Amino acid sequence: MEKFRIWYNSIFRSIVYQLVFWYIALLLYVFFTDKTRLFVNYLTLIKVDSVFLNTLYLSFFLAILFTVIDSLFFDRLLRRSPVRFLVMLRYILYCLIVIFIFMLASQPANELRTLDWEKVQLLMPEFDISFFRFLVYFFIASIVNSFFKDMVKRIGRGNYFKWFFGFLNKPREEERIFMFIDMKSSTTIAEKIGHKKLSYLVQDVFNDLAVVDNYYGDIYQYLGDGAIISWNIKKGVQNNNCINAFYAFERVIQRRTKMYKRKYGVVPQFKAGVHVGMIMVLQVGTIRRDISYNGDTLNTTARIESMCNEFQSNLLISSDLYVLLTDKKEHIFKNIGSTQLKGKRKEVDIYNVKKRK
Repeated sequence: MEKFRIWYNSIFRSIVYQLVFWYIALLLYVFFTDKTRLFVNYLTLIKVDSVFLNTLYLSFFLAILFTVIDSLFFDRLLRRSPVRFLVMLRYILYCLIVIFIFMLASQPANELRTLDWEKVQLLMPEFDISFFRFLVYFFIASIVNSFFKDMVKRIGRGNYFKWFFGFLNKPREEERIFMFIDMKSSTTIAEKIGHKKLSYLVQDVFNDLAVVDNYYGDIYQYLGDGAIISWNIKKGVQNNNCINAFYAFERVIQRRTKMYKRKYGVVPQFKAGVHVGMIMVLQVGTIRRDISYNGDTLNTTARIESMCNEFQSNLLISSDLYVLLTDKKEHIFKNIGSTQLKGKRKEVDIYNVKKRK
């Protein structure tokens, strides 16, 4: 169920994003070239002679097509195949898409309705200046499309619009929930399977960590064999999302036990610490820019996570977060008491969390 939700959310967001992007991109092409007749005829399915509606239909077709292409070039395929081959394959697919668009849009409706495979060559578009102009524009738009998608993955959906409109140029103060999650006994695992296999293990683990998206969590950073996950206050405490995300991740790992044992001989286990507080959000760097969260909240969260071994716990949370939770009956909370965290002068009240059976 968790994997299905990840897949559904990913597909839905991809289609919406691609639809908006290509609708804007194609309308800009019409605006700059005045080729209003390019997106008119699609196997006579469209009866309204409107450039806006026809462009919308074509954009929806491209949204579905690009979503399918993106799903074909998934992470495991990229890991196992030569990069040059995949890049070349993408370019070939883009050329075929352009040719297909011209075949649908530029031919008379009656010819397309009575399609004869012997006349396919006659239906091929003319390779004139209009075709190559659209081909170049399509490639540039595809590159921009990939850039925007990579930026969303890089800085997270929550910060994307703030970054795009320049709101992060000046540091802003926010209250957020943070989770530090870390693999248990990673040094022992590395000695057992080697650093190369450990790298592949970490990749698979982080792919499974995508389940936190079902609980409105943003993966802020990957730290070796661990990660930092962030929530805004409303989404994080709603239905205990910031806690349920951890247990959902554990469930995904448990369901893939056979795969992990077959590939690596071990099943990774994790521990986490969760805290809430004020932080500063800002854009840093000149040559290489990044979105940064700064503040004592992050340091405290890291210290809470480091106490998991001492208290033999998989999940620890601060009392500051505990008081914000609206449903305290879903899990078992045990107050450990005020604890002196390393590097902290003030003691922090900590709760051990266990899931009810």
